[in-house]
Amino acid sequence: MSPMILTVALVATIGLVGSIILVVASRSLAVEEDERLVELVSMLPGANCGSCGYPGCEAYARAMLEGAACNHCGPGGHEAAEKLGAYLGVDAGDVAVKRAVVACRGTADRIVLQERSGYQGAPSCRSYSTMGHLSDGCTDGCIGYGDCVATCPYGAITLNKNHVAVVDPAVCIGCGLCTTICPRHLISLQEKSDVAEVSFVLCHNTLMGKRAKDACANTCIGCRRCVKVCPQECITVENNVAHIDISKCVGCKVCMGVCPEGAIYPLTWVQKTA
Repeated sequence: MSPMILTVALVATIGLVGSIILVVASRSLAVEEDERLVELVSMLPGANCGSCGYPGCEAYARAMLEGAACNHCGPGGHEAAEKLGAYLGVDAGDVAVKRAVVACRGTADRIVLQERSGYQGAPSCRSYSTMGHLSDGCTDGCIGYGDCVATCPYGAITLNKNHVAVVDPAVCIGCGLCTTICPRHLISLQEKSDVAEVSFVLCHNTLMGKRAKDACANTCIGCRRCVKVCPQECITVENNVAHIDISKCVGCKVCMGVCPEGAIYPLTWVQKTA
């Protein structure tokens, strides 16, 4: 028999033996998939947004099979929770209603818009934020290129006339995708409290006093007047900006009355309609 035929036969034998080993190994080491996983995934909205605390719908479905609560899906809301609970035979419980809020109002004479006229890069907030440049405007406010607008799969975010992102609470389902795309971390998910209307600081400007006012006409100056009058002690000031813990806010609006710059606004919860 020629050496070439022997070589081919040897290679074929090695391949055959290797294939048999792989088949045996795959069967012996295979992990049986819970058939319920596919059903659970189909009941989720498929946004893979991570608002549930897991890196995607499938990961959340696996967690539910291991005992995780079935009411953590913000986009799915009560409807998804009830379906999941009924399928798993557990009480769905209440779903925490969350909505995205942009902590910036901008101003009609925004300096950042003038500075943007000389920018020649990609029309993206993330790209603009990586450019090193001096600014006379607020370096903590909305850049206004609309990365969050493009990211929102539900069309809940628009840019107003001042080129500032605004979330429509009647459309937002709290998926949280916009919170990860904003380079200045202006967007946060806020959980609905028992109060119909709470106070919220729509500002992220960390400049102090006059510098803050020169940069933006709608800024918090960190004066702490709101802190002193809040009966619930739910307001703190960090990095020259006031923050309100809305889980403690009772909606008295005393803080709005004493804010010299009008930086505190009512946060109203609007239920999504079909």
